[in-house]
Amino acid sequence: MLDAQIDWQSLAIQEAVLALYKHQMIRRNQANALLVDELITSNWLLPTEQEDEFSLSARGRAGLAELLDLRLPEWREWLELIDGDAPLISETFEKRWQFLQKALRSDLPHTLNQRSLQLALLGQEMDEFPEHLQQQLPPLQLSKDRCLHLRGKMDFKLVKRHGVNIELKKIWRQLSEAILPERDFHQIKELDGELPYLVMTIEDRGVFLDIDLPENLLVVWVAPDNLELAGEFLRFLPQFVPHVHFGDLDHQGLVIAERLGMMSQRPVRRFIPGFWQDYLELFSQEVEEATEGKGASWRGPLLSITLLKELMSSHRWLQQAPLALDARLYDEMRKLMD
Repeated sequence: MLDAQIDWQSLAIQEAVLALYKHQMIRRNQANALLVDELITSNWLLPTEQEDEFSLSARGRAGLAELLDLRLPEWREWLELIDGDAPLISETFEKRWQFLQKALRSDLPHTLNQRSLQLALLGQEMDEFPEHLQQQLPPLQLSKDRCLHLRGKMDFKLVKRHGVNIELKKIWRQLSEAILPERDFHQIKELDGELPYLVMTIEDRGVFLDIDLPENLLVVWVAPDNLELAGEFLRFLPQFVPHVHFGDLDHQGLVIAERLGMMSQRPVRRFIPGFWQDYLELFSQEVEEATEGKGASWRGPLLSITLLKELMSSHRWLQQAPLALDARLYDEMRKLMD
């Protein structure tokens, strides 16, 4: 038993052995087969009248707690859950999926919202849908349904694997921005038309929407909690299209730029307009020691860029929002294009 190649970090295995402790019985399936087979070999399980169902033997009842102590030392912290009325995730899934299968819609989409499916079948949200449970469902793609927010002035097209291509120029002529849901982005196979000369990620929502854009500049709004999808999109662009990040001058703004660089696997430069220095005295704010988010204390060594060095030395930071009202911003952005 102790030498078996069982992944005790797997949710499927953990739930199976906890359910066995709770109910003294277990049903063999693909996800827990290795565990069940090892318990049978060790004479810890006995077959019942039901197919693929087993109950603990006297030997199993005597040794299960010791096995849990060895393989899952924290299991006793879960005693309230095990001994209470709250069902395990796999139990909730099994009951709900059996119920829904009787009236399952025939036109079930190939892509479903991950959060909604979790609430429907698990009764709670999780970081990911458990793989061993998803394998029991029809073939599905799960989407967190985040959205890409794009603006630009070029004949830029997204070629889909199936269906009509997305002509962003037409959308930009009619709307303030093009919003591309994650599930649609994952259907894009290539880019067509006029590629941007430069792509700029912008942190502030209002700045993203309000500034005037030079020709051939593509801007992407990036919220701090939605960087992963933006990183995927940046990876999709050719490497010869440079990437600059325009954000608040605070610690979080620097972290966003660094994370975008890692997620996109491409170089990123910070866009700091030369006239931003003029805003230092009137617009800068003191950093907050107690916060981890916007306006948090600077960390790390002083940077060589003059404005950043002054802000870090004086424990202050600057928002980018006022720059949307400054006529000089357009000229600075146009210089980037030149």
